[in-house]
Amino acid sequence: KLETLLELADSLDEAGFLHGATYEALKARAVAAFRSAPEREPVCAGGSYPDGAKECRSFLKAFFKRKGGPGDEGAQGQRGPLLGLVAPHIDLHRGGTCYAHAYRALRQAGPADLFVVFGTAHASPPHLFTLTRQSYGTPLGRSQTDLQLVDRLSTELGEGEVLADELVHAREHSIEFQILWLQYLFGAQGPVNVLPVLCSTIDHLDQPQAQAQAFLDALGRATQGRRVCFVAGADLAHIGVMYGDQAGPTDDELRRAAQDDHQTLRRFCEGDLGGFALDARRDGDRRRLCGTSPMFATLMASQAAQATRADLLDYQQWTDGTDSVSFCAVAVPAPKAV
Repeated sequence: KLETLLELADSLDEAGFLHGATYEALKARAVAAFRSAPEREPVCAGGSYPDGAKECRSFLKAFFKRKGGPGDEGAQGQRGPLLGLVAPHIDLHRGGTCYAHAYRALRQAGPADLFVVFGTAHASPPHLFTLTRQSYGTPLGRSQTDLQLVDRLSTELGEGEVLADELVHAREHSIEFQILWLQYLFGAQGPVNVLPVLCSTIDHLDQPQAQAQAFLDALGRATQGRRVCFVAGADLAHIGVMYGDQAGPTDDELRRAAQDDHQTLRRFCEGDLGGFALDARRDGDRRRLCGTSPMFATLMASQAAQATRADLLDYQQWTDGTDSVSFCAVAVPAPKAV
């Protein structure tokens, strides 16, 4: 039996499932391949959205006039600039009309010099914030990752702090969906300027603000004087069998989850940073919110830039009777010039 266990350990080691020299060598090769590629390729094209440019534009455009959508795409100048935006990261087939509410507000506000996109890192890597120098490709064109900004942050904070977990960008969809919409809105004149930031969980942290402070302070210094919009790719409650519950949600459970979500969102819209973080994990994280970190980072960064009260534009619950996911669209207005 010992021989069998040793054989199993050797097999796991060869496949890279055990920490050690083999794992580190495989990881190093994977990182090198990711960094040497022309771009971070879209992993959801052809599934979550069409892989052709014309088809993709039609696909996104249709969400504005679908039931539950905002009705039209809006026009630039209909609202003032936005400092922040919360949009879903759920599959577009399920949450497309909510995305349309969020990105309609952004179209009305107009483009920023830089979009800092905070996405949920579902793999929960060790470091709270993870950057990449790769630009994200989409069927609507490639975004442009702000390399000078990545270099400045990695120099100030250390490459190991902000780039050690870079491979999480390779398969993560939460930023990809936001960049797709940004290219749809503003990509006609060329690549949209982006800083992609994947955010690991903060649910276990007693003082998330203290943990996030160094990165967000460095980001604030590095972007001072630029017109920046912080975008959170964030979903809310996850309830049902797929997420560990014994049965699908009842109507009463969905109503309760919606009430709880709205309470959490009120904290966010009021700028109550600590209250938002505490409320998001209320009742032992019963709702399993999957967007607390990017929303927290967006709120914290927006507050540093003196944002005003945020506006809840849309809230939706998707359910198939067995599982349910909720999500929202929130706009964070920039302060009015004095």
